[in-house]
Amino acid sequence: MPRERTVGRLLTRAFGVLVVLIVCTGVAETTALVMQHRVVDELSTRVQPLQLANADLRSVLADGQRGLRGYLLTGDGELLASYGAARTDFEQVAATLRKLSRDDEKDAVARQLAKAGHWWALAERQRTAPPRSSAAAGFVAQGKPLFQAFHSENQAFDAALAARAADLRERSATLGVVTTAVVVALTVLAAITAVLAAVQTARKITRPLARIISVIGRRRSGELDIRADATAGPVEIRAVAQAINEMAEVGDRIRAAEKDSARLRAEVRQLGYRIRAHLWVGDALTEAVRGLAEIFHADHVLVRMAPGQTDVPPLVSLRDEHAGGVLEELAGCDASWLGSGDVWTTDEQAAAGQAAPPEPERRAWAAVGDGTVLTAAVSVGDERLGALTLIRDGGPAWTPADVRLVEAVAADLGRGVHHARLFEREQHLVARLKELDTAKKDFMSTVSHELRTPLTSIAGYLELLLDADAGELAPPQRKMLEVIGRNTRRLRELIEDILILSKIESGSFRASRRPVDLTELAESAVAGMAPAAAKGEVELRSEVDRSLELTADPDQLDRVLTNLLSNAVKFTPARGTVTLVVRREADEIHVSVSDTGMGIPSGEQQGLFSRFFRASNAVHRAIPGTGLGLAIVHKIVENHGGHISVQSVEGSGTTVTIRLPAG
Repeated sequence: MPRERTVGRLLTRAFGVLVVLIVCTGVAETTALVMQHRVVDELSTRVQPLQLANADLRSVLADGQRGLRGYLLTGDGELLASYGAARTDFEQVAATLRKLSRDDEKDAVARQLAKAGHWWALAERQRTAPPRSSAAAGFVAQGKPLFQAFHSENQAFDAALAARAADLRERSATLGVVTTAVVVALTVLAAITAVLAAVQTARKITRPLARIISVIGRRRSGELDIRADATAGPVEIRAVAQAINEMAEVGDRIRAAEKDSARLRAEVRQLGYRIRAHLWVGDALTEAVRGLAEIFHADHVLVRMAPGQTDVPPLVSLRDEHAGGVLEELAGCDASWLGSGDVWTTDEQAAAGQAAPPEPERRAWAAVGDGTVLTAAVSVGDERLGALTLIRDGGPAWTPADVRLVEAVAADLGRGVHHARLFEREQHLVARLKELDTAKKDFMSTVSHELRTPLTSIAGYLELLLDADAGELAPPQRKMLEVIGRNTRRLRELIEDILILSKIESGSFRASRRPVDLTELAESAVAGMAPAAAKGEVELRSEVDRSLELTADPDQLDRVLTNLLSNAVKFTPARGTVTLVVRREADEIHVSVSDTGMGIPSGEQQGLFSRFFRASNAVHRAIPGTGLGLAIVHKIVENHGGHISVQSVEGSGTTVTIRLPAG
C-alpha cells in the first residue's frame, strides 16, 4: 500500500536530493582539492627541491673541477681552496639528494654519487701532483671522462625529475579542469532539481493552499455555500480543507440556529404586540395560549390565574382541556409556589433559592404524560397574577432560549392582562361617567327650562310694578324693585348661558348663517355696553373698519362681542380703557378686545375656555360672574371655523383676539 503524501515527505524528498547534490559537490571539490594539494605538495616540497639539489650537485662538482684544474695549471693556492670548499659542499648536497629521493630514485642518485665519488677519488690524487707537471696533466686527462660520466648521469636524473615535474603539473591542471566540470555539472543538476522541487511544491502544495485561501476569501465575501476540495494535495492540506469544511458546516448550523432563534424572537415579539393590543382580558389570554402553542410547538398550554384576581378568567387552556380533559388535575393545583418572575422546567434542576414544585403539581404533570414541562410566573411588577404552563408530549427538551422567550411572553401576558383589566375598569368608569354626564345635562336642561318660566312671570310682574299699573311706588320701593330687576336679568342671563352651553355639548346647537355686516354688530355692541362703561368710569374705544361682511349667525356673533366687552368692562378698574378693534387682514377678519384691567395669572390661562372657570384674582376681589362666558365664546368661534387666543399679563390687562374667515 503506497504511503500517504505529506508536506513533510514532499519537502524532505525535494530538499534531500538538493542536500545530496550539495554534499556530492562538496565531496568532489574537496577530493579534487586534496589531490591537487598532494600534487602541488609533492612538486613543491620534493621534486623541485630535488631538482635544485641535483643542480647544486652538478654545480659543486663543476666548481671542484675548475678549482683543481686551475691549481694544477697555475699553481694558485686560492684555486685549491675553492676546490676544498666544493669538496665540503659536495657532502652536504649528496646528503640532501639522498634525503629527498624516493625509493624509485635512490638508484639514480646512488649511480651519479658513485660516478662523482670516482671523480673525487681521482681528484684527490691530482691534488697531490705538482702544479704544471706532466703528472698533473695526465691526471687531468684521466679525470675528464670520469667527470663526463658523472655529468651524463646527472643530466639523466635531471631529465627524469623534469619529466616528473611536468607530469605533476599536468595532473594538477587536469584535476582543476575535472573539478570545475564536476562542480558545474553538480551545480546545474542542483539548480534543475531545485526548479523541479519548486514546480512540484507549487503543484502539490502551493496550488492546493491557494485554492483553500481562495475558498476562505470567497466565504468571507459572502459565498457561504462554497466548500474546499478535501481530496487534493498532501495529507496536511487535505486535513486543513476538511477542517475548513467542518467549520463551514458548524457555521451553517450556528447561522441556521441563529436564524431560527431570530424567527422565534420575532414571533414572540409579534405575539407580545398582539397580547397587549387586546383590550379585554379574555381575548389577551386566548391570544397568548394559541400563540405559544403555535410558536413553541406545545401540545398543551394552560394559564392559571392566582386567587383573588378580579375581572380575569381563572383558567384558560388551548382546547379547554382544563374542563374534564387531560389538564383537569393540573388546573386544580395551586400555582402559588411559583414566585414572581420564576421559571421552572423538568429538563433542569432548580436554581439555588428557587422554589421547587410541590408533589401535587408533579403528579398532575405525570397525569398529562411523560413530556417535558415548562412553567413560568405571569406577573406585573412584584404582583404575581398567575402561572403559564407549556407541555410537549414526547417533544424535544426546552432549551435555554425557549425558557427566555417563554419568560418574555409571560411578562407580556402579565402586562397585557394588567392593561386589559385597567381598560375594562376604565370602560365601566367611562360608561358610568357618561350616564352621570347625561343625567347632568338632562337635569341642567330641565332645571333651566323650569326656572325660565317663573323668571318670565317675575319679570313681567316686575315690569308692571315699575310702570305703576298697580299704583304709585314710593322711592324706596322703586329702588328695591330695580335691584330685583337687575338680579332677575342676571339670573335669566345665567339660565340662557346654561341652556346654550347644554345645547353646544349635546350637539343641538346650530348656527343660522347668512350675510352679516360685522361693522354694524360691533357698533351696536359698543353702544349697548356704553352705559355700563360710563357707570364704571371706564373709557370705551372702538376702531372698526367699514363694510366687513362675512357669512355668520348674527345673534351668536353679537353674543361673542357682548360677552367679550362685558368681561373687559367688568374686570377693568375706574379710569381704565377698553378697546375694540375690528379689521380685515388678507382673507380673515380680526376682532380684538383689549383692556387695562387686572389681567389673568399666567399659570391659569390654559383653563380660560373651560366651563365655570374663574381666575383666582377675580374670586379674591369678589367680582361676580359664572365662568361660562368665555366657554360659550370659544364654542361659537369654533362653530364659525375661527380661532380665539388670549394674551394677558397679571396687573397689566388682557387682549382677546378672534380670527374669523372672511366672505
